[in-house]
Amino acid sequence: MFEQNEWSFTGASGAKYLFMRLAKSEAMPQSPGVVVLAYVHPRGHLAGWQVNPLFIGHGGDIGSVLDEVELDSDQRPIWNSNFVLAESDASVREGIVRDLEAKGAEFC
Repeated sequence: MFEQNEWSFTGASGAKYLFMRLAKSEAMPQSPGVVVLAYVHPRGHLAGWQVNPLFIGHGGDIGSVLDEVELDSDQRPIWNSNFVLAESDASVREGIVRDLEAKGAEFC
């Protein structure tokens, strides 16, 4: 579906974060980091992709974060991508989540 495996997201602060994209069906890493569950779709002819985050979170084991996520019934069918950013420091992860959540409803 998407050939791009690395995605850069900019937070409200202007900081850029480089995430790896995983298909929804791929196994999540069992390492600490930040995870974004998203609906990704084309913005139009040659305009690139739009990422609409459905959930932004973090944990000491990214794989277990998915066990705790409850998407709305409207969100679950459109969820098509996972984005992960490895980060071992919990306070840094929390800051990244706050920065991305403050960005709003879409990443481009």
